[in-house]
Amino acid sequence: MPESIQKHWWVLTLRGILTLIFGIFAILSPGIVLLSLLFYFGFVAIFSGIFLIIEAVGNKNGGRGFKFLEAIVYILFGILFIVKPGFIISFTLYFIAFWAIMAGVFQIIHAIKLRKVIENELLYILNGVITVIFGIMILANVVAGAQALTMLFGIFAIISGILMIILSFKVKNLKKV
Repeated sequence: MPESIQKHWWVLTLRGILTLIFGIFAILSPGIVLLSLLFYFGFVAIFSGIFLIIEAVGNKNGGRGFKFLEAIVYILFGILFIVKPGFIISFTLYFIAFWAIMAGVFQIIHAIKLRKVIENELLYILNGVITVIFGIMILANVVAGAQALTMLFGIFAIISGILMIILSFKVKNLKKV
């Protein structure tokens, strides 16, 4: 196994470079990247649904009905991702925003209850306040929230790509096992 990884070290380098390029593209054009990802997930869901139908038709044992149901759900969600990407983005970000607001409020309440037991409960309260503000900021501008999330994903991809490239050269320079 180590010999195989070392022999194909360049595959890690290539993956790292592609991930790095994707990250840079996500930061420079977050709207296009987000839309592309939604279309990608939509097509994957549709084709998964089609393959589930083929599997269900070929299945001579029980469970056909469940496979057909699963296939229909996949296909409908895939179509939704492709036809209504704005709805999917908005729904997801509203969900994140409301979750953040609720989580922040619960953190504040919990910190107040713990103030007699722990020190520095103000830090916990501050964390709750910041979480609530984060949720409100997303609610205030869903499009900016989507772009910021995509850019954050881009930053992650850049870091991941750089680490993969570094790892590939370390693997290349390993001594033969």
